Amino acid sequence: MTWRVGIDIGGTFTDVVAIEEETGRRVYEKVPSTPWDPSESFTNGLRGLKDLGVSPDGVELVMHGTTVATNAILESKYSEAGLVVARGHREVLETARQTVPGGFGNIAVWEKPPRVVPLELVREVTGRLAHNGDELVPLDADSVRAVAQQFKDMGIEAVAVSLLNSYRNPAHEQAVRDIFAEVHPGCFITLSSDLSREYREYERTLSTCLNTALMPALSRYVSQLGNAISDTGSMSQLFVMQSNGGLVHDSDIAIQPIKAVLSGPAAGVLAACTFGEAAGEPDLITLDMGGTSTDICLIEGGKPHMLAEGRIEHYNIKTPMVDITTLGAGGGSIASIVGGESLRVGPQSAGASPGPAAYGKGGTQATVTDAHVVLGRIPEASFGDGSIKVDREAARKAITENLADKLGMSAEEAALGVLRLASENMARGISLVSVARGRDPRNFTLFPFGGAGGLHAVRCAEIMQSNKVLVPVAPGLACAEGLLMTDLRADVVYTYVKREDEIDLADVQAAYRKVAAEALSAANREGFDPADTGVETFMDFRYSSQAYEIRIQLDSHFGDAELEMSESDWAAAIEEFHAAHQRTYGYSYKGQDPVELVALAAAGIGQLSRPPVTEAASKFATWEEANLGNSDVYFEAKAGHEGGFISTPVYARAGLPVGVTTAGPAIVVQEASTFVLEPGWLMSVDKTGQIHATRG
Repeated sequence: MTWRVGIDIGGTFTDVVAIEEETGRRVYEKVPSTPWDPSESFTNGLRGLKDLGVSPDGVELVMHGTTVATNAILESKYSEAGLVVARGHREVLETARQTVPGGFGNIAVWEKPPRVVPLELVREVTGRLAHNGDELVPLDADSVRAVAQQFKDMGIEAVAVSLLNSYRNPAHEQAVRDIFAEVHPGCFITLSSDLSREYREYERTLSTCLNTALMPALSRYVSQLGNAISDTGSMSQLFVMQSNGGLVHDSDIAIQPIKAVLSGPAAGVLAACTFGEAAGEPDLITLDMGGTSTDICLIEGGKPHMLAEGRIEHYNIKTPMVDITTLGAGGGSIASIVGGESLRVGPQSAGASPGPAAYGKGGTQATVTDAHVVLGRIPEASFGDGSIKVDREAARKAITENLADKLGMSAEEAALGVLRLASENMARGISLVSVARGRDPRNFTLFPFGGAGGLHAVRCAEIMQSNKVLVPVAPGLACAEGLLMTDLRADVVYTYVKREDEIDLADVQAAYRKVAAEALSAANREGFDPADTGVETFMDFRYSSQAYEIRIQLDSHFGDAELEMSESDWAAAIEEFHAAHQRTYGYSYKGQDPVELVALAAAGIGQLSRPPVTEAASKFATWEEANLGNSDVYFEAKAGHEGGFISTPVYARAGLPVGVTTAGPAIVVQEASTFVLEPGWLMSVDKTGQIHATRG
């Protein structure tokens, strides 16, 4: 038997899914995360599979989603790094952008984000390239040697190199790397031209600095994971999920860790695409709520929206990524009183240790999970792998002492306030990926996953006036499962700025083929059959009076298909840009402002086989047979339904009746998550085992 294993490390739990290649049989495991050393929970999860019948020598591929890079950026816990720039550009990180978050009218005081590399560790070298890449001033090798020696003497082991206009011509940066290899061997080096071949000096330099500062930690981390795999007796290859929704070898992510900043969340989006297609729901809004945060993404026509440039905390990162909005709202988010009378939820989290008070591991602060427990919305006897028991008294004490007593209300009222606020925060996140992008959330199905997504899904749908919710078979492990449902991917982007009335189509065609060939070459290096390698192509457009662009997908080519761009293809791309601008912003400047091509992009794809979505085995013929018993659950009053505790049926997820409808309220429990069906809603199970909930 051959197995494929996905391991996703979250803030509270580490999720493991193993799929048998031949049959599609799934094995699920959930172990506590170890924030002090993420490789420890990776090892624990991998070893635990043996007890579940997965032999290490049968594991062929291990796919991993990690938050190591993300957390390092969020917490500013990365290695000290130096920066080499062209003479006269020492303050490029200070210059940054003039944009103020929220607009000048909405913020009283704003400080620019902290520097990744302090000014005292920036060094200038002599040499200059023109805007088109031509050499104006030769690179002074002696100035580079002096800088390399300085960094060596200072003990700086990671250096970023970002020279002016190197995206047009990498020769000077490559020469800097060669000199550092002689003078300061073993130093971690990132060239901006290796990381990004796009203009905008600040974003390119910032991304290069972040990548460099992350390299030492990520190199050690992937080495530890490789050792963990070997220690189990497996000879498996290790792949890491990138922010763009594709996999890459662990050795590649050690060189360019910036590409993994949204590693885990991107995998969950890929799972949603697969399960949504199987359920006949190609238009989704995902709600991935874990213990620490909630990630939200809009999927349209079975594909997520992609960004040419993403943002993590204060930093704009120049790397392709799935368009995901992250909120500091998870099951472990701490609820507190601000200003003596205002309730706040998050962004601080109780994490994996001690976790919510309900975990019984010493936590005393009130969390979202504790609110659910107080209201009876988590009737299951345990979390995760069964090692964490629900302590209802501890949860009630935490809510009472931290919130209810201070607000002069009952524990139930305080707990309900926590859930209201958490759901409203998530609804605002849903609005950011839908309404703010010109999409009506009522036309999309909400797809909740993560350990806590199902607890809030129906309430969020009601706030957004959406009528449908789709819950996958194993929502608590969807990110780990999504790791097994994607391909290897290598993105290449080149700046190419031309107005449509200045375009030479033959020149565009040549550049188009060059970018696609480079992306395809990256996929071919992995040894795939030519029939399984291909390339997806994109163009970034804007109106000539604008500063930022929209990415338009052009085509996909697999096997021996030849890349061509005819005049009709070019015209169709321009028309699609006008339509995309209209969808996103509610207007277009068609016929008023010339369109400007900004960049050519391509993604080289190495296709992996897709594990089948198996059909559900129905154990019960009716919902009454599946009922584990009734439990008192507190629901908020709304039109047609009184509030308070209601005797509510509790169902075990495994073996639910297929094709039979039941009405809420109801609770569906399984090992890694809980789904709450509010009064006024209906639900049924389809042939793939997914729950379809609709407003009654």
